[in-house]
Amino acid sequence: MNNKILIIEDDIEISNMLDSYISKNNYDTYVARDGITGVKLAKEKTPDLIVLDIMLPYKSGDEVLKEIRVFSNAPVIILSAKESVQMKVDLFKIGADDYVVKPFDLSEILARIETNLKRYVKSFSQITTYNYKNLTLNYDLKEVLVGEEVIKLTSKELEILYLFIKYPNKVFSKKNLYESVWEDAYAYDNDTINTHISNIRKKINIDLIETVWGMGYKLR
Repeated sequence: MNNKILIIEDDIEISNMLDSYISKNNYDTYVARDGITGVKLAKEKTPDLIVLDIMLPYKSGDEVLKEIRVFSNAPVIILSAKESVQMKVDLFKIGADDYVVKPFDLSEILARIETNLKRYVKSFSQITTYNYKNLTLNYDLKEVLVGEEVIKLTSKELEILYLFIKYPNKVFSKKNLYESVWEDAYAYDNDTINTHISNIRKKINIDLIETVWGMGYKLR
């Protein structure tokens, strides 16, 4: 069965180009050209990954992302013409997994889709439920519990937390985390890691991740 990709992009030329290229690479694709339709298809089609433009009619991309995160943890790749660090940080905070600046190369989009899906659907033959203090992480179900409360994490946040819990005594540098989770060369983009760590801390609401100054992060 092919993975399902939802493309939410109002530019007809770009959406058609993405639809044609991605579907030719053995994915089932769905296209929405406005924010309202995008949210509707995300609920109906339960895509495995979403490619989301920021500038959309009727409902902006950041509003769409917030609504999707209520019912889906599928990776979301943002498309934007703006290469703004603050915009990236703001979108990561509300649940984006990746960010691509227009104009882009189609091969780059495909590579990012494959990398994000690989991380999201990856399963392990060994036990995939981990406990640390009052936190439980079930990797197969992509589920995190604090006590009995279900915590909604994005796929990247879950991957970072998974690394900490799987290796509780290891100090992870930002480079370690970035290259393990994003599977890409670290470009010294501190904002990406800082934002995801901050999000995890806020969501789990327990003093779990310690900053080791000059080195990185580890579990307390």
